[in-house]
Amino acid sequence: MQPTTAPPAETGGALRTDAVSARHLVFFVVSAAAPLTVMAGFAPLAFLVGGQSAPVGYLAAGLVYALFAVGFCAMSRHVSNAGAFYAYVTRGLGRVVGSGSALVAYAAYTLGEIGFCAAAGLFASTTLDDLAGIDLPWGVCAVVLGIVVSVVAYCRVDVGARVLACLLVGEIGLLVALAVAILVKGTPEGLSLSGFDPGTWDASALGSLFVITFVVYIGFEQTAVYAEEARDPRRTVTRATYLAVGILAVTYTFVSWVLLMAIGPGALGAALAGDPSQLVFAVNQGYLGTFMTDVMQVLIVTSFVAGVLALHNAGARYLFALGREGLLPRTLGTTGRASGSPSHAVIVQSVLVVVALAGFGLSSLDPYTQVVIWTNTPTLVGVLFLQILTSIAVIAFFARNRTDEGVWQRLVAPALAAVVLAGVLFLVCSKMGLLTGLDARDNLLINLPLAVAFVVGLVRGAVAAR
Repeated sequence: MQPTTAPPAETGGALRTDAVSARHLVFFVVSAAAPLTVMAGFAPLAFLVGGQSAPVGYLAAGLVYALFAVGFCAMSRHVSNAGAFYAYVTRGLGRVVGSGSALVAYAAYTLGEIGFCAAAGLFASTTLDDLAGIDLPWGVCAVVLGIVVSVVAYCRVDVGARVLACLLVGEIGLLVALAVAILVKGTPEGLSLSGFDPGTWDASALGSLFVITFVVYIGFEQTAVYAEEARDPRRTVTRATYLAVGILAVTYTFVSWVLLMAIGPGALGAALAGDPSQLVFAVNQGYLGTFMTDVMQVLIVTSFVAGVLALHNAGARYLFALGREGLLPRTLGTTGRASGSPSHAVIVQSVLVVVALAGFGLSSLDPYTQVVIWTNTPTLVGVLFLQILTSIAVIAFFARNRTDEGVWQRLVAPALAAVVLAGVLFLVCSKMGLLTGLDARDNLLINLPLAVAFVVGLVRGAVAAR
């Protein structure tokens, strides 16, 4: 069975083909996960919840997503479309459900982009003040960064990939330098793998830990968004997806373990008793010194910016796919003649994000404890929901279409992934207060955009199917 590719847009051409390699895709998706930001911002919270078992949480999430990737990659070999989740769910479960999933995906990625850009603006504001004595409000920094990202996204897709490559190499390089310094200089209690011993795990804490460790993988599934622009998408998307999951799993698990060793399992409680957000900076200061800690501050800003660019590209390509299919105005399904990028969709995405950032910047809301949390938590919920739907769609698609995929790829792995991811989604929803600090009613309100998007998509799909 030959892969199904999307037709050229009726109103202005197709995405530029043969523009993205597997290496480019890895840059896009690993950048969206922002590994330095995860280690500096989320690892302390993972230690706070899971103790010395925190590295296990990252490893478990990586294994679950590797399982999901089996069916996801099998589908990518037969369906190539910039609407990834939308295309897969549509081919497996029908146009109506597919339309609902498309708007959920767009809402989830756009909310994630707004939150990432708000966080980037906050860290940029702090870094400018600390290193240069320049006092700029976080909202101004966020809007400027949003505009910069929009300009890069408007260019050819490989330009964005090169930008992400530079930023990603910097943040991964710093994490490697820190890990090497810790292992070479030694740790206060020596090296230990006791946290990986099941006998030391606290079952009641693992549920809360998984909420944190699963959220940091968001973005790896974006490989399929670039399928129409990839070189040999049948192999490129599969290779990039497994590489991305592998790189993230190894990075998160290994670096969190090394950080634990640098602190000392016995001293972990005391280290977390202060300001957990400064924990990794303190470790970096102790092993690499002041200069490299200043570098870490800068690279955290660029790490967030890399994530913003990756999410911006994903959101714009969903708009493009929806416009091309007639579910949104068809002008969104056009591309720039010189760049081959979804130019109208990029512009619309840019305006929405920049306006939202300006609005949040002018408000009295706290950028980190309110804006970031209110926007990024629905991103996790939305993506998990879409991954479950996609796993079910994979089974339905291969049940109707004869292919050379084995029973593991077309049935067993996606079925297991759907069950496990449903369990993770239940944990996320039941433990959501851990991430948000909100009560059940407010948690429902911040996720309301996802429900509205799904219903609107279902209605739009039903109307279009007539």
